[in-house]
Amino acid sequence: MRLVTLLAIALTLSGCLVLETRQEAFYTLDSRYLTLCRGTSDTCLELALIAPGIIMADPIEEAYGEPVSGPNYPLSLARMLLKPADQSYSAMATDENGRYYVLPINDKTRVAWNTLNGIHDWIYPDENH
Repeated sequence: MRLVTLLAIALTLSGCLVLETRQEAFYTLDSRYLTLCRGTSDTCLELALIAPGIIMADPIEEAYGEPVSGPNYPLSLARMLLKPADQSYSAMATDENGRYYVLPINDKTRVAWNTLNGIHDWIYPDENH
């Protein structure tokens, strides 16, 4: 009986670990507030970071094959993330209002995340996020 209980606990814990991993296996873009989050977590970056950090946008522009353009750099970046010019992936709306979109974690979106993260660290060097 004890072995069955331990097995049930192990399966439950492993199921939780799988669920947690799946929660982080994509990015979520909030098109209203222009934030990019890891999965369903509250680990998010504001696309507005791209405006003061436009000088650091080269990796994103190279990955997506187009410039992040003004005057509204965050909106330009959101459009790139939602619909890459090369159609290498598709964003999927997760609500009926079209506010939240799921983006795959791939070479392009990872570059965008890492670049925004780098800009955040450049602007706020003493803040952990």
